[in-house]
Amino acid sequence: MSAEPGPPAPPIVPETGEPLVLPLPDPEHRRGGWREVLRIPRYRLLLATQLFAGTGYAVYSVSVLFLAYGLTGNLLIAGAVLFVEYGVYAGSFLIAPVVDRVRDKRRILLACFPVQAVAAGTLAYELHAGTLTIPVLLGIVFVLAVLWDFDWVVFNIAPRIVLPPRLLFIGDGITSAIAVGTQIGGYAGGGALVYLVGPFGGASAYAILLLGATAVCLPLSLAVEESPRTRFWETFRRGWEAFRGTAGRTLRQLAALDIVAGFFASIPTLLIPAIAYQRFSDPAAVYGPLVTAYAVGGSVAGIVIGHLNPRARVGRILILTLLSAGAFVLLLAPSWASLAGLALLLAGVGAALTIRYTSKYTWLQGSYAPEFLGRLSANLYLFTGISSTVAVLLFGYLSLRLPLGTLTVLDGVGLIASGVFALTLVSVRRMAF
Repeated sequence: MSAEPGPPAPPIVPETGEPLVLPLPDPEHRRGGWREVLRIPRYRLLLATQLFAGTGYAVYSVSVLFLAYGLTGNLLIAGAVLFVEYGVYAGSFLIAPVVDRVRDKRRILLACFPVQAVAAGTLAYELHAGTLTIPVLLGIVFVLAVLWDFDWVVFNIAPRIVLPPRLLFIGDGITSAIAVGTQIGGYAGGGALVYLVGPFGGASAYAILLLGATAVCLPLSLAVEESPRTRFWETFRRGWEAFRGTAGRTLRQLAALDIVAGFFASIPTLLIPAIAYQRFSDPAAVYGPLVTAYAVGGSVAGIVIGHLNPRARVGRILILTLLSAGAFVLLLAPSWASLAGLALLLAGVGAALTIRYTSKYTWLQGSYAPEFLGRLSANLYLFTGISSTVAVLLFGYLSLRLPLGTLTVLDGVGLIASGVFALTLVSVRRMAF
């Protein structure tokens, strides 16, 4: 049997006559390199900024999901919160051309962080005063999601600005190594605040951490050599050209996979509060440890994948992580009496889905120049965002008619089916940089 041909070079996408994709993959796939990355000053500032913002977002996400379920005892409301968030995130393809046109991306962060802090502070005030209603909650969630969209696009571009492609996986690994502590602090702290203070504490902490992110971001430069000078709609149109023709085959196949996998990968986050409320007598005491286990699993997996630096095996990783996540979710279906057992399974789910997410976007960062990354990452996320938005709302609706165990099995089978589907996509299997 003849050997399967090696991974193709990344596609070349011209814009204004200049290639915006790296013409050839870097041949160096060595492990390690942690010290080299940490010696880069701009990376250290970026890392600190991400840690403040990411920890705050972790505290907020724990609090708001628990709050949404707790206000009504209806999983459909929690699904509506995620529906708003995912729906806004799906619209990041409209925001990305704006971000790409800004030469120093730091300006975006300095504009968004303070406004997000005000929105989080408003949520904390409404909770403290006891005047929060579902429409107001959804409105604040919408504002925070729109602003986080800008942050997310910048954070997808920033590693490629401050690091060469051969260090991208290692940089993500370092971020995950530091994030083990911050995610534990964010999720465990958010869970503790929910238990001891209520969601008011989580919203207040988010506002404070966003102000910290603003201060740390001040000396950071995220300038690119040349930002697009075309008008918005021309910049927008050129962002989709990468998906066309033979050169765009990998992106098209990856988008098709994201439509399927994104639907099922969005459900585990919604399973956690449902498990806490439906299977335990004190859900507030259980929720924190479960979300912490999910986050720690993802953080530890990020450390491992960063050290291994698997740039030549990205496609295989995307397949294996979907199959693994599906297997772990299937094991969640029985009514576990052991909190520790549930935590271990959720750590496995978090690890698999985090490796999948990190590998996909690191491949994107390593294959395309930073001037193009905002549009490309946001355009690709559109497919995940649409399917995720539909999934969380449908799951919330079905939870009123089907038992939790049945929904869990459906999600696990769907993740495994997504992995099998990925096996059939030749360009996805060969993804590397």
